[in-house]
Amino acid sequence: MSLKQITDSVRDLPMFRHDTQTGLFAQQLVTATFAELFRFEFTETKWMNGGLIPISTSLNEGATEYSYVESESSGRASIVSDHSTDIPMADLTGRNNIRSIKTVAVGVTYSTQEIRSARMQGLFDIATEKARSAREAMDRTLNDLIRTGDAASALEGVTNHSGIVVANAVNGTWQTAIAADIVEDVTTAINALINASGGVEVPDTVIMDVASYTRLSTLQNSIASDITVLQYLQRAFPMITRWDWEPGLNDVSATGGASMLAYRNESTRLRAVFPMLMQALPPMQQNLCFKLAFETRFGGVMVPRPRSILRLDGI
Repeated sequence: MSLKQITDSVRDLPMFRHDTQTGLFAQQLVTATFAELFRFEFTETKWMNGGLIPISTSLNEGATEYSYVESESSGRASIVSDHSTDIPMADLTGRNNIRSIKTVAVGVTYSTQEIRSARMQGLFDIATEKARSAREAMDRTLNDLIRTGDAASALEGVTNHSGIVVANAVNGTWQTAIAADIVEDVTTAINALINASGGVEVPDTVIMDVASYTRLSTLQNSIASDITVLQYLQRAFPMITRWDWEPGLNDVSATGGASMLAYRNESTRLRAVFPMLMQALPPMQQNLCFKLAFETRFGGVMVPRPRSILRLDGI
């Protein structure tokens, strides 16, 4: 007989049959409770924690917009005669980019009775646990905004920022493709990014969806090899120091499928703009309830060098 069956049968014993309260007390005598709180764990917010993109907090939190200037030189010199009057000219072009800053908010509520109940259990402080919940809710939302932005609010994300390089895999379908085809796809994409910039944009980070990362890290590179496709690529591109996965990349392609990102993870190439990180407003009491609000000021993803990011679709 299981423990649950034993405890459930306590009420039916003759000595407790006519006293449900006493029966419940007897049941509690054989039921132990761990004196610790078990929290559900949520997906790691890799974008929001600053691991995949630099976080910038340098702007004033009172700003409603921000701007940054891009400049680019053009032209080439050429060999001319000593008396030439037709000298090629170099030039400088630029543009001012204006971006919006939006408020992202979340709140929690708890009652005076919840405070008393939590205090009685002695496992946690209800206000602290509610604040933890708000932090997780905020981070999950901001993580998504950094990845894909919000078109309705004029906030751009890493994967759909205007001007980034978008390419389609030569072979694709990595879940069933052979190792050589996957290697060709990744190699072609990385080389295209480097060659398009004349070697200026050299990626140091490659991120892909979970299924693709798992496939690359478990698929043998060749019959004559004892390394995986991922290990081969790590050796072939030593300048790429981070190969990682991110669950949100499973549906960011133009057709709603998985994508791979290759880019240089430094603030001159991209950054997430936060004039104000999450702050708590003063608690408000309404009768027997307390309400606590939190806000963040977010300006989307700033990409001064958009051609330094490549999104590979069709994988």
